[in-house]
Amino acid sequence: MNTDTEELTPQLKLDQIKLHKNIRTPLDRLLRSLEAANTREEVESEGEVQISFIHDLESDKRVRKGDIETLYIIFDDAVQARLEGFAPKA
Repeated sequence: MNTDTEELTPQLKLDQIKLHKNIRTPLDRLLRSLEAANTREEVESEGEVQISFIHDLESDKRVRKGDIETLYIIFDDAVQARLEGFAPKA
């Protein structure tokens, strides 16, 4: 089952959510940091930072609940895709 959203990059998926600039800018930075990570450990660390940031948005109720769920999915998918590029953990 192929949908248009499955083929979109994390950045394009993020573009589909209407977010205020003061929220969007840090999310863009988090994606860039993930893309710049060079090791499995760095990717895992970036994933933890992303989840923490989204959790803070959720706790502060600064983003709609449906958008929060979408953010969790976008960032989790992005981390998993990056991890697939590394050799399996021993």
